[in-house]
Amino acid sequence: MRQDLEYTVFIERYLRGEMGPDEYSWFEKEIEGNLHLRNEIELHKKIDIVLSDSDMIALKNQLDLIHQEIEEVTEIGQGAIRKIYRRVYYSATALVVGVLLFTLYLTNRNFTTNQLIEKFYEPNVASVTFRGNDSNENLLAHAMDLYNKKEYKQAIQIFESILQSDKSKIGLNLYSGISYLEIKEYEQANKRFQRIIDNKPNPFVESATWYLGMCYIMTENQDKAIEQFEILANSDGFYKKNARKILRRMK
Repeated sequence: MRQDLEYTVFIERYLRGEMGPDEYSWFEKEIEGNLHLRNEIELHKKIDIVLSDSDMIALKNQLDLIHQEIEEVTEIGQGAIRKIYRRVYYSATALVVGVLLFTLYLTNRNFTTNQLIEKFYEPNVASVTFRGNDSNENLLAHAMDLYNKKEYKQAIQIFESILQSDKSKIGLNLYSGISYLEIKEYEQANKRFQRIIDNKPNPFVESATWYLGMCYIMTENQDKAIEQFEILANSDGFYKKNARKILRRMK
């Protein structure tokens, strides 16, 4: 227990970026060779995430006061730190951590979903040109303009109209699908992305797989989302890096 309490002081300093170069180098080596310590750091990070929510600011301030109280006695000696930590740790921190763990259990899925969407999702910029001499060319240019202006419902109408008359423009399903995502019609979005994937090979499969994965995240279908991102993570494509980042956060 004594070692755990001592590490707690260092974990807080480590996560706050308050360590000097030598202390940081030493602690990184400690982390590398100590699975229990790595788990403790991950727990602290999750608690910090929960405490960053506006509804938990008051509780975070209380924990900050505890942290400051411990720091104030640092010069007295390590024995004093242990003494105060025993008093604070058992009377306050244990109770708070218990409440936070229960909160994490109840809210972690929704928070992770929202965080993933905020961090990784954005509509694809309409930068693709579909060349041709047909009568749809000007109409298509207008649809792309509407899409870039985020007028998604109007863009969908044109995309779908063109696709009905010319199914060879498979890439339009991508922009139609993203437009459906933006207006929260997830089932329709899913169908457009899947249509591209089912008609491979084509240059839009990778993007369709990415946005299909995002669609599954938005509809809380974690298992199917993981399937899509695993496909991208095992490829050498544009989305490989971000797919691996998402998988680390979902598993």
